[in-house]
Amino acid sequence: MTKRDYYEILGVSKDASVDEIKKAYRKLAMQFHPDQNPGNKEAEEKFKEAAEAYAVLSDADKRRNYDQFGHAGVGGAGGGGGFQFDPNQFADFQDIFGSFFGGGGIFGDIFGSGQRRRAGGAEQGSDLQYTLRVDFKEAVFGVEAKEIEIPRMEACDSCGGSGCESGTRPQACPQCRGNGQVAVRQGFIQMYVTCPRCEGRGQIIPSPCTNCRGEGRIHRRSKIKFKIPAGIDRGQRLRLNGEGESGRNGGGRGDLYVVFDVAGDPLYERDGFDLHRTFEVPWPILTLGGNLPIETLYGQDTLKIAPGTPGDKVVKIPNAGVPRLRGAGRGDLYLHLRVAVPQKLTPQQEQLVKELLETMISNGQAPEQPEGFLAKVFGSEKNRKKKKR
Repeated sequence: MTKRDYYEILGVSKDASVDEIKKAYRKLAMQFHPDQNPGNKEAEEKFKEAAEAYAVLSDADKRRNYDQFGHAGVGGAGGGGGFQFDPNQFADFQDIFGSFFGGGGIFGDIFGSGQRRRAGGAEQGSDLQYTLRVDFKEAVFGVEAKEIEIPRMEACDSCGGSGCESGTRPQACPQCRGNGQVAVRQGFIQMYVTCPRCEGRGQIIPSPCTNCRGEGRIHRRSKIKFKIPAGIDRGQRLRLNGEGESGRNGGGRGDLYVVFDVAGDPLYERDGFDLHRTFEVPWPILTLGGNLPIETLYGQDTLKIAPGTPGDKVVKIPNAGVPRLRGAGRGDLYLHLRVAVPQKLTPQQEQLVKELLETMISNGQAPEQPEGFLAKVFGSEKNRKKKKR
């Protein structure tokens, strides 16, 4: 049977670039792949034909010989032996389909380089995550030695992680011969899948350890101590190297990630490394000015109030906030002032306030009020005595 022209099969011109050849082949391969056309012999032949054409035209030397001598130049004349499809000889097949299938999937298996993973080796243990709720002040000041208890897989003490009973050893899996994978044919295509007998490990254990039942690891609750750095915040995480799960076959431990959940505080609201707090100040001090003692997270300080300070002013106390995780110093403390209004006054205090208000009105320091305003506000002396009774 006369072979078709390779350029005709791919639908490209004889001066087509390598990229154009690759693009044409990719289109045909996806169209006629046996998985897309189960049981369709015609599609299977077209897929095989396209693969043969691409194998020649994508290789500079083979293409040069084909252009000069035709099929005879690449050993394909006469149609006797035909084209033997060997996925291992096409190093760039995986590159063709990698962008479509992420380098994996069926095309990753079919058109891979032919190198299979050797099983039976040590496996790195899994990483773990633990959410830890800490007090507000623990997050601010840190903790030198915080202890938590976590469940994790650890190497079996009885077998040392081998999974074998004492005095025995694992053996190579007879089904995959230690490869962890077995060949499966689909049409003319050979693929490799995980060995069902050893589950990809490449080994079987004739005499499993009675403690771990051949797993090599056991579930255990372990106590771990670590340092919480000062200034940690909600949602941040701390990695503890080698505190995750033990790996199979003596593999190293994974890492443990501690994610922090910080409790709130009745006085302070945190914003990064800064703190905010509402602070009540008696109105005479706001008016006259003065110094007020204030307790911060780092001890007692003095708040200086200037005369005539508004009741909604925000005052900053530098370096009284949260320690910075990566850097020197601390954030600031912001005091949101609020006027402290007394709920009860003694008769003497009430009289003084009344006299002050009268003076302010007469001096134009308060809006002028109609006659009898103070009596309506404070009530007459007679009415006040009745209320006390």
